[in-house]
Amino acid sequence: MHPIRFEAVRLRDDHGVVHAFHHLPGDEVAVSRNWPGLYDDWPGGRTPFSEWAVNNNNAEEVAVYVGLLWRLSAGLARYAIPAYYRDDAARALGREPVLVDWEYGIDAEETTAEARDNGFVPGRSAVRIRPEPTAWEVENAGRAGLFPLETPRDLVCALRAVVFDASSEVTVFAVPPGPERFARLAAALRGPVRPSLGDVLGDDGILLDLTIGSDLGAYDSLLVASRTDLRERLAALAADCDRRVDSYEQGLDRLRTVPDFLRAMPGLAGVRLDVP
Repeated sequence: MHPIRFEAVRLRDDHGVVHAFHHLPGDEVAVSRNWPGLYDDWPGGRTPFSEWAVNNNNAEEVAVYVGLLWRLSAGLARYAIPAYYRDDAARALGREPVLVDWEYGIDAEETTAEARDNGFVPGRSAVRIRPEPTAWEVENAGRAGLFPLETPRDLVCALRAVVFDASSEVTVFAVPPGPERFARLAAALRGPVRPSLGDVLGDDGILLDLTIGSDLGAYDSLLVASRTDLRERLAALAADCDRRVDSYEQGLDRLRTVPDFLRAMPGLAGVRLDVP
């Protein structure tokens, strides 16, 4: 087991101090003993990937990340930008996004918090080759999509839409519920001028960026940013994650089948997929 630890970085922009916390595991992962069944053929139906975006490359640590992100944003409304694969995410989630001009950018090949964090970058979306793209897809290739997330399963769906690249990224903005606050968030992510993090978050928002490195030379990370200093809350959740990982690894030898594995995942993640 390799504990989750966050490095604190204080950022200053035109709107005051923003507290940023980075988890950078490098070549280590939160779960050091993997279920051997991840490397076998899976029967049809529910699988580690369909349920948790877990596979034999990006393994149980993905479930740990999902649970940590969801629990940290408890009580807030969550909106996600799945990087680049906007239209795939729309199909996976079964809903259309709100289009925005800016998304957050993490360089998965860098190994330090300062080098990885590119801040807000112009939004973009893949344009398919076959079948021929629609005029709307071509016209909006330079825009990202902001999707509401209702349950942890929605977050997993967004991850499954992007995770096949060398690296993949889903950024979640957690803000107080309500149409007015969402409208403020969407407006801050639109326009020709690059927004500041403080502008987008306001006094009450949290940015949570999950980046998954799949190829060699690409690395996982979790970024949490807020005007509020979340240090104590992060430390408590990270310690709880460590306890859950330890319990999971101790019981690993009892997992024989895919259903066994799927029953163990809520205990590891600390969330149930269909519980908001």
